[in-house]
Order: sequence, then structure tokens, then C-alpha cells
Amino acid sequence: LFRLMDSFLKKRTATKNKLHGEEVLGIPSKWVYRSLKRNRKHLDKELIGIEKQLLSLVKQDQQAQLTLLQSIPGIGMKTALFLIVVTDGFNKFETGSQLCSYVGITPTIRESGSSVRGRS
Repeated sequence: LFRLMDSFLKKRTATKNKLHGEEVLGIPSKWVYRSLKRNRKHLDKELIGIEKQLLSLVKQDQQAQLTLLQSIPGIGMKTALFLIVVTDGFNKFETGSQLCSYVGITPTIRESGSSVRGRS
């Protein structure tokens, strides 16, 4: 569902950009403009449906985790849902550092050898 939602989000953004482009060009084609508007509304409805489906799936099993994650500043419903789904309710990882590495929020320095470059 998350991949489908991501795909729809990209399509909605592209549609919004096309709408903006039609407006900027001056005299937009009414048919094209209406078609793009209908497309955007359809994508909005689909996205709402996907979010509701994800929320209902998570609420059945991990309501406590969802509430706890949303209590963290900066984590909203979408991020909390993403974390729960991707980590299988945090069962895929044994430690917090493994989760952070998977998500990509822990920087690592990779250097070969121990020599220091430059002249002294």
C-alpha cells in the first residue's frame, strides 16, 4: 500500500505541476484544465482511501505503538504508519541502531587506511 501511495503522490504532484503550467501559459485549454482537475480529485480520493486502509490495518494490531509514535514531536500519522508497516511492528530489528541504519539517519564515515594526506 505504501508503494501505491507513493506512486499516487508522484502522479498528483505531476498533475498539480501541469495545472500550474496551464495557468502560467496564459489561456489554458478548458478541456485540458478540467481533465487535469478531475484527475487530481480522483488521485486525492484514492490517497484518502489508501490512508484509511493503512490506518485500519495498523489500528487492529498496533494502536498502542501508533499512539506512542505520534506523541513524539515531528512524527505524524503518515510517518508513524510508515515506521510500523516497514518494520513489521518493530519486530524486524533487534536494536534501535539497526533501525536507524535501515532508515538512513545514522551517518557513517568510511575511510580506507589510516594515513593522513597532506604535507607537514
